[in-house]
Amino acid sequence: MKDFQLRNDTKLLLLNDPAPTLTSLMSGKKVLFVFGNGSVFENGCYDDVFKSAKVANAEFHELAEASRELADIERGIALCKEHGINLVIGAGGASIMDCAKLIAFGTSHEDDLWEYVKNRKGPHGEEKLPLVLMPTYPSSGSEYGLGAVSADKRTGDFGTAYGIGADVAILVPKYALTLSSEMTAYTGLVTLVQLSAATLGDKNPVSYDIGISVIKNVLRAITTLQKEPNDLDARGIILYGASISTSSRLGLGKEANYAYEIYELEFIPEVLFGVPYRRSLTTIFPRFLTAMAPYHQEDIGQFLKDAFGLEGEMKDCEKRLVELFSSFGVPMHFEGEAGSAQIADIDITTSLSIDEVTTVINNCLK
Repeated sequence: MKDFQLRNDTKLLLLNDPAPTLTSLMSGKKVLFVFGNGSVFENGCYDDVFKSAKVANAEFHELAEASRELADIERGIALCKEHGINLVIGAGGASIMDCAKLIAFGTSHEDDLWEYVKNRKGPHGEEKLPLVLMPTYPSSGSEYGLGAVSADKRTGDFGTAYGIGADVAILVPKYALTLSSEMTAYTGLVTLVQLSAATLGDKNPVSYDIGISVIKNVLRAITTLQKEPNDLDARGIILYGASISTSSRLGLGKEANYAYEIYELEFIPEVLFGVPYRRSLTTIFPRFLTAMAPYHQEDIGQFLKDAFGLEGEMKDCEKRLVELFSSFGVPMHFEGEAGSAQIADIDITTSLSIDEVTTVINNCLK
């Protein structure tokens, strides 16, 4: 069996009522609550955090309308320094949680923060503020992973700092109840893709089988939520699946990391077509597998059979995956044009050639 290391950077909690835990975590602290465009007010998260802060006698500050943009991260760092913040809580999707990570870390490393992001410098183990993350849009797994993506629209740069973990991640199924049917479908489908990236090519039979099991359970949960959107058990499965997809529990026997290259290709539609991460990752996935199949036929063939019950020619499996994902009510194509010259200008790292990447993207176009 290949050497491996299990990490335990983050305490992961699934709580139907997070208030007692939040109160304990915030007791006597100066807290910065980071959130986005207001969904926290609709799903009850804001009330839980604000009321718990009062009970905890915490000094409460807010960073609203946050995002992964460097300018918003800088706003948060300035607030932390101005008010002597000693606990950051981030609630939302990937962008908000990554923002909270970089605020917690950047408060201690403001001068060279962008060096960690742009150059993928590993900040693991370096000083940061205590950090609590609460996904209200489950899919990215950022609450349990170590990556933090940022972009600077002032310069067009973007990148990922690897090594910033939350101290505590709290999964609350009820926060996802206010999501639309399409957004609910995306929570599960993005989770499926991320679990697939972690599981595909894993030679450790234990972690591979765990990955396949979680994928199957998430797929069942997506199906359940199509008929019963208030099923909290199904939402809890997706929350857990998203978290575990970015943990060190899967992929223990990976000998090659080609499956993770989907995260590189995912940037292309974001840049060219302005689509969000969830749509980009989900749409690319079946076409990405087809592009990789000539180089990893055995791995991909076995994975498709084990995870989705698909066998046969790769193009047929691709078509059936597209149909499966589409059946949950999400678009599986982009609108626009993409040439190899445009794609070559986007800074990604992949073993695929520009022509192969261009084919992947063009196969996603109407």
